[in-house]
Amino acid sequence: MKTLAVAAGFAVLAAGSAFAQNPAPGGAGQAPVPVVAGQAPAAAGDTDELSRQATDPTASLMSFNFINDFRTSFYGVDDDGFEFRFQPVVPFRAWKTSNILRLVVPYQTDGPGNEGLKSVSIFDLVVLPQKWGRFGIGPVMNLAESESAAESKFSIGPALGAVVPISKKLNVGGFTQNLFASGVAITQLQPIVAYQLGSGWALSAGDLQFAYDWNLGAWVSLPIGFQIGKVQRVAGQAMRLSLNPQWNLKDIDGANKAKVVFTVTLLAPGK
Repeated sequence: MKTLAVAAGFAVLAAGSAFAQNPAPGGAGQAPVPVVAGQAPAAAGDTDELSRQATDPTASLMSFNFINDFRTSFYGVDDDGFEFRFQPVVPFRAWKTSNILRLVVPYQTDGPGNEGLKSVSIFDLVVLPQKWGRFGIGPVMNLAESESAAESKFSIGPALGAVVPISKKLNVGGFTQNLFASGVAITQLQPIVAYQLGSGWALSAGDLQFAYDWNLGAWVSLPIGFQIGKVQRVAGQAMRLSLNPQWNLKDIDGANKAKVVFTVTLLAPGK
């Protein structure tokens, strides 16, 4: 069943690309995209610019991500699973400074462990333009589900990110989230590499979260993978479809071994 769903994701990505080349008449008019620090403004119809911003976690682009996480295998467990995540990203200004607010709400419907609402995380990144690119800093918080065995249900720490535009097509950087509480000391590292292929297509590292547990003194997640995505307009709405296969190299019983992430993102460029 999950194999069919993943295949359907590929089909939707291809079909969406064809639809974008022959859009329905009477679509919404094009509105300008907000100016991003250190870069020229672009029209909302500029799919390459929207694609660049959509693959940059420090860009001030409002988006609503509907993430379908198909977990095809686990270490030491003969099972598969599925988790849906709703991830809104809301840019705003406070005290004359650009902020990016992101919320991650996951819900597991199948697989090992407890099903239902999982740990919810939220961060507010203050974006500081630099001559070399953008730097972001702010707090990140995590609320563990009630059935979690974690000693602390609430943890908090700093989030840091930086993106450097190597060229008009290539962005590189990194993002880290750090959570601390009684019995909790986790650092997550996410590499940022995104190359714009043109016509709204982009090849990137995707959401690869390398996790280090300071209490255990060991890495608990070492994923590798890539993401292919395309920005297009469907019935006048700017959106991005992406596929992100991942493999976890850290062999821990119960840990995810391989998965495919299919994401539908609604983009809301400002005026």
